Amino acid sequence: MPTHKINSDWQAGNESLSKQITITADGEANVEVAVADEAADLAINIAIDISALQLLYIVADQDLTIETNDGTTPDDTLALKAGKPIVWYDGCGYSNPLSADVTALYASNASGVDATLTVKTLQDATP
Repeated sequence: MPTHKINSDWQAGNESLSKQITITADGEANVEVAVADEAADLAINIAIDISALQLLYIVADQDLTIETNDGTTPDDTLALKAGKPIVWYDGCGYSNPLSADVTALYASNASGVDATLTVKTLQDATP
């Protein structure tokens, strides 16, 4: 079974806090894709069943716009900031950033340089 770990650290002066979350599920869908500068609606095949989703981690090394299922009329639009991941896991207490099952992502890059998009998920393959 795949296991992913999320670490959150905080520090100010001599004071620090650290928390690690461990998530295990029996399936995962992961992609790492190069997104050329000026790419518009680059189609990326990935299947995410939000009812089975246990963990979602999305990060890019440049600012990107990610749309789900359709580049023209998406179910969700995520504005990624370079190096700042979107992290969600079941039980985190926050709303899932995805509102519908995903059959594809569409990435647009207006950052001025080529980018790398990384998506990591854990999903219950046998819910």
